[in-house]
Amino acid sequence: MKKALIVVDYQNDFVDGALGFLAAENISDKIYSLVANAVASKDFIVFTKDTHYDNYMETREGKFLPVPHCIKGTPGHDLYGRLADFEEVVTPNAVIIEKETFGSDRLCAVIEEAFSGEPDVIEFCGVVTNICVLSNVVLCQTYFKNAKIVVHEDATAAIGKQQDYAIEVMKGLGVEIV
Repeated sequence: MKKALIVVDYQNDFVDGALGFLAAENISDKIYSLVANAVASKDFIVFTKDTHYDNYMETREGKFLPVPHCIKGTPGHDLYGRLADFEEVVTPNAVIIEKETFGSDRLCAVIEEAFSGEPDVIEFCGVVTNICVLSNVVLCQTYFKNAKIVVHEDATAAIGKQQDYAIEVMKGLGVEIV
């Protein structure tokens, strides 16, 4: 089975930094376990990294969410906790994609290239469920018409009821929630 694991924006600023929240910290072990299992299975792994620059407050996103975060070159931009161990393991089976907005305009092309076509399964974990996870799920679901899209609910996090709302939206889109 051709499988990809997408780890969305599990970076310091979303866990214990500028936009950090407890629910994001609480999924650390689950995400680490998913990545470790994917490495052992030789599945394709993509780590997306929310990436901004000193001009963040002048961007469309900066006006919508006026909290500087994930500024390239700062500790907040780095993968969180033990996940940073995997930055050293980036191989043809694991890549990091820096993205400047909620969804990655490169994600689907990177996945397609890795599989020379469409994978069977694309799994998601990470943060923030109702923003970046949802955006990238929709992109992959649109691009890969036959791939099974799976979201690990216990390895995603959003603030308060936004988690539940996002999960319900994805269920309504035919995404498998595990």
